[in-house]
Order: sequence, then structure tokens, then C-alpha cells
Amino acid sequence: MTSALSALQRLRRLHGTQKSVEKDSRDDTSRSRVCLPRRFADPRRPESLPPALTLKAEERLGGSCLVGRELYSGERLHGGTVLSEALRLTGPNAVLLSGDSRFENFDITRALFFDLETSGLLGGSENIAFLTGLLRVREGGGVEVQQILIRDPREEPVALELVAELLDDADYLVSFNGKSFDRNVLADRFAMHRMSPRRVLELPHLDLLHPARRIFRGVLGSCTLGRIEEQLLGVYRHESEVRGAEVPERWFDFLQTGRFHLLEPILDHNLLDILSLASLAGFLSRTIEAPGIVSPEPAALLGVARLLKERGHTERASSVLELVARGDAHCPLAYAALSQLADLCRRAGRYEAALAHWERMTEACGTTDLEPWIGRAIALEHRLGRPACALELVDDLLGQLAGRPWAARGPEREALIRRRERLRLKVAKSRSDPAQVADLGRAGFVA
Repeated sequence: MTSALSALQRLRRLHGTQKSVEKDSRDDTSRSRVCLPRRFADPRRPESLPPALTLKAEERLGGSCLVGRELYSGERLHGGTVLSEALRLTGPNAVLLSGDSRFENFDITRALFFDLETSGLLGGSENIAFLTGLLRVREGGGVEVQQILIRDPREEPVALELVAELLDDADYLVSFNGKSFDRNVLADRFAMHRMSPRRVLELPHLDLLHPARRIFRGVLGSCTLGRIEEQLLGVYRHESEVRGAEVPERWFDFLQTGRFHLLEPILDHNLLDILSLASLAGFLSRTIEAPGIVSPEPAALLGVARLLKERGHTERASSVLELVARGDAHCPLAYAALSQLADLCRRAGRYEAALAHWERMTEACGTTDLEPWIGRAIALEHRLGRPACALELVDDLLGQLAGRPWAARGPEREALIRRRERLRLKVAKSRSDPAQVADLGRAGFVA
């Protein structure tokens, strides 16, 4: 108890108040239903605002904290999708999104979605998670939401005990930036109160920020949850939505004044966050299942292909890249898809297919990019046994570079000249080799 009191004193000093912690001057309305102020939604962008949870005091360990629980139907809309869409997150897709093989037998009904609101004291030992939002998906697609709120640092052990019980009943964690932040904050708070942080640190953890960033960075730029909500999920928050930077200030104001209404927008904000986690999980799963339908933007398709390639699904990555490569090769995105396709074909030993992609690239870029030229020359000489065709290609490239000395650095030009000399020797030897007659003919040489 002494350490809890001193922690509150330090928190209030940081907030600039000397209010005593010996007496709780908050009135009893803080323990009744949380009612958010009336909102005025933009009819063109319907506001996504579920009703506030009813918070009730829950007694544990000789103390208490506020807990709200609600079960939402799977048919309930959250933005542009129903909450049951979260059931689309299957084991194979969870492995793809996380890169963690422990998700192979993933069951979303055994996953705990979570999001914290903290006092934000630079990640130090006084960074209290005063509000924990949690969500479980049920068999029918409905979701059970909980919010655990402390009104005083002395209530933190009770809140942590409740969170620990939920962790013990889960097999997986799902968050948004939780691997870098929320998980570590919880682990620190458990350790501060001499509780084991092992469970929160060791459970398989799917952090949705990382696959969302891999796939949609080229489309959205900034992959904050708010931007993802508006651009991908159809979740629109009211213009008065509390910003993350305001959360600690409201918490400290509440500690000073005891005015519970200061926390109501934070409860609203947190509730939307955890519902969006469920929607985003389903959306990302659908995206990697049917990227050309769910997210047909070329930049998003490239992101899906990148993720699939990283996870070793090269055939699926190639299929997605083909969708982008159908466009004009002068388009940077189509050009990038051709480059990746050529590399995948080369790695698979499909050199004729790689040559076709490299040829489209050279036709589009001329000599501004030498990589496809060199890729073609290497494949023709070393993989397909057609040195005469490789020589013709290198002669053509050096001829074009002669009028554009800025198009290649000195070492690159010297390497091409050495390659040409080596190819000339090979072609000379090929004139007496009947097996090379066809190659010489293709390249325009007389055998």
C-alpha cells in the first residue's frame, strides 16, 4: 500500500498538483453507467460509435476497479463490415500475417485482442496502464468486449489480476503495435507488482500493424490505426475524437479533480480501437486470400506479393504480381512487378519466362536501368547456352550507352566491355560447334 500511495503522489507531482491521496473525493457517480455526450454524426460518413459499456466496481484482493462487459452480435456493423468477419482469420492466414509457425492451429475464439491506454510517462516505471480494452470472438462471430479501468494507482493490482486471468484463458494475443508497446507495458506492470509477466511475453502474438504496413504502406503512406479505419474499414470517428496525445493529460486531470467525464472520451476511443482490431484481422485475412478483389490497388497488390514472398509462398506471390504486371511497363508499379517476377522466375530456373519479363523492362526503360539488360545477358550466356544472342544484346547496350555516357558508371561500362570480349571468344569457338549453329543464326551470325 505504501508503494502505491507514493506512486500516486509522484504522478500528481508530475501533473503539477499537491492534492492529498489519503482521501478519495470522487463522488459515487464514477461507479455508475458511463454515458458519452451526444454526438452529431456526419450523414455522408456514418459515425462508428457503439454504446458505452456499463462499468461496475469489481472487488478483488481487498480492492476494486471498474469493469465493463458487453456481448455484441456478430451481425453488428462496425464501419463497412460486420464483426463476424473476424472469423475469416484462419490458421494459415495467421501464419502468413505473423510469420510465426505457432499460429498453424490458430483458433480465433482462443485469441485475446487487447489495447491499452496509459499515463504515457516516457515508458518509465510510472507508465501506468489505467485502461485495458480486451475482446474475444465467439463461435457464432459475436464479440465479447471488456474494459478494465482504474481510478487510482492503488487499484492497479486488482486490474492486473483480472487481466492475468484473461491471459491464462487465451492461447494467442492480437494487437496493433502491441509487440513494441502494449505487451511490454503490461509485462512491466506485472513485474512492478511482483506478478509473473511470462504469459503476456510468451503467448504467440499477432501484431496487425506489421502486415498492414507491409501491404498498405504504398497506398496509405502512414499506417496509423485511424487512417486504416477510414481508408480500409469504413470506420469514421467523430471530429471530437480524443487524440492519443491527449490521453495522459486527461488521466492526470482526472486524478487532480475526480471528474469522471474526463475519461469518457478515452473509454469511447479504446472501445473503437478494440472493435477495429477484430475488423482489421478479418480484412487482412480476406486481403491475402483474394487480393485482386479486396484490395485491387497496384501498390497494395505489390505489398501482398512482398508478404507472400517473404513467407515462402512464391507461386502465390507470382500470381499476384502478374495482376500488376499486366499494366503499362512504363508505370513504376508495373515495372516493379516485372522486376520481381523476373527474379522469381530466375530463382525457379524458368529462364525463358524471366527473359520475357526483362525484355519488357528494357523496352520500357531503355538504358536508364541496366539490371534487366545484365539479367538477360547472364541468362542467355550461362543458363540457356546462347552466347551469340548474349553478345548481340551486349553490343546493342554498349552502342546505346556510347551516346549516353551518363547512363552507366565507369565500372559498369568496363564490366560490360569485358563481358563482350568474353562472349566474342565464345562465339568464335561456336562457329566450329554444330550444336551452336542455331544460336548463331538467331543472333544474325554466319556459322
